[in-house]
Amino acid sequence: MIEYNQETHIDCQKLIENQYVLLEFYASWCGTCRSVTRMLKHVDTMNVLDIIRIDIDKNKELMKKYDILGVPVIMLLHQGKEVIRLGGSVNFEEFKEWIHQVKDFKELS
Repeated sequence: MIEYNQETHIDCQKLIENQYVLLEFYASWCGTCRSVTRMLKHVDTMNVLDIIRIDIDKNKELMKKYDILGVPVIMLLHQGKEVIRLGGSVNFEEFKEWIHQVKDFKELS
């Protein structure tokens, strides 16, 4: 998992523009976000996709760019374009189903 900030900005942009990548929009004060992050950490151990974490309080411009109205939001991008998104509170079963859809999209390309 990569935390989006000034130091990682260029590397993150390269990942976003050139491959499949998951973006996690979160806020440090958001309890639901912490649950989603725990699930994403599990996905990260599978080395399926690069995951970029974006704190909305520190990255308002990205929040606007990707039309994020609330958190948490997880979004799959391919070469900078949104493929699928998941927002709000989800249980582990819903999350697993969504991750399988993400893997299917990635395998089809």
